[in-house]
Amino acid sequence: MTLYELTAEYQTLYDLLAHGEIDEQTVFDTIEGGLLDQQLEDKADGYAKIIKMLEADAAFAKEEADRLRARRDAFERNAARLKDRLYDAMKTTGREKFKTGLFSFGIQNNPPKVVVDDMEAFDADSPWWKPRKYDESELDKTAIKNALKDGAVIDGVRLVQTDGLRIR
Repeated sequence: MTLYELTAEYQTLYDLLAHGEIDEQTVFDTIEGGLLDQQLEDKADGYAKIIKMLEADAAFAKEEADRLRARRDAFERNAARLKDRLYDAMKTTGREKFKTGLFSFGIQNNPPKVVVDDMEAFDADSPWWKPRKYDESELDKTAIKNALKDGAVIDGVRLVQTDGLRIR
């Protein structure tokens, strides 16, 4: 008998008793006979075994995910370090663009970005604030960048142009 069926048996006994269709002693005799209780206990043991195995599997999966995340982070740090060294070598030697049999290398400009030097230059009524969730606001850097590109002068911010290595 499944746990669902056992639960239904208990519910049926309750309903019969609640609606007066069966006497109280018959219900108690059925329950105290232990058949339903023993079946429920057996099912509970089976469920507990499965629950414990699933919890152990979940713990193992979390540990494995943490291990793989640490490994991914190490790969990313090593790749960034090597890319920085190659960038420095290319800048130092003045060879900012070349091709090999496998790859093309080039130092190219990144999109300009807004750097905020003085947040206090932006009061609460500044048109450069944009609303965010939970009653917070942040500077609308896209609007600021577009205004600066169009020649506007905005105190407390500047556009910064950087470059980076591209490998294709």
